[in-house]
Amino acid sequence: MSPRRVAASMEDDLVLTDDTGFAVYAEERGAESLPQLLEAAAAYLSYVEGHDQFSRPQLMSRVRQAKYGEFSREDGLRSFGQLLRNGKIQKIKGGRFTASEAINFKPDHRAAG
Repeated sequence: MSPRRVAASMEDDLVLTDDTGFAVYAEERGAESLPQLLEAAAAYLSYVEGHDQFSRPQLMSRVRQAKYGEFSREDGLRSFGQLLRNGKIQKIKGGRFTASEAINFKPDHRAAG
């Protein structure tokens, strides 16, 4: 792994410090499978935390930090690709993504922030 990727990964991990809120959010919305959890994480980052964009490592970290068990990198990438192909998330630029209008697991209303 190159130092640049390590630094970027560490930066993404620093942004995600509180996993308790996401764990409750995912559970309340019935997200159980890895694709559902990643989709719920995208909705949570976008609609609850108010991020206009996020990275793939941020989604993976959010699911891992919420203590939903370990999953392989391959499974994570496959599920992430599924979200892209299904139009739930959209690539914007530079490894950044945004939740589309088609995403499930939205809260009842966007949190004021």
